[in-house]
Amino acid sequence: MSRTILNNNTERHRYELIDDGKLVCFSEYDLTGRAVRFLHTEVVQGHEGKGYGSVLAKQTLDDVRAQHKKVIPICEFIAGYIRKHGEYADLI
Repeated sequence: MSRTILNNNTERHRYELIDDGKLVCFSEYDLTGRAVRFLHTEVVQGHEGKGYGSVLAKQTLDDVRAQHKKVIPICEFIAGYIRKHGEYADLI
């Protein structure tokens, strides 16, 4: 997992986590004003249980923060990550 790259695929409206050149998970979103509404997060089959979802959530939320935007966590995974990591509560 040392070579993971976060990609904001604006055409597909999703953040993608790439590891060793392969898509391992993604989080779909749409934009509403100054907020990013996260709709669904999915780990690609065969990559479950390796922590990719948490890496994606952290890097994605850090990117949203850097853009000075807020988060609407409709996706239960992103909502759960924020509940477990209180440092992101201010994004809601």
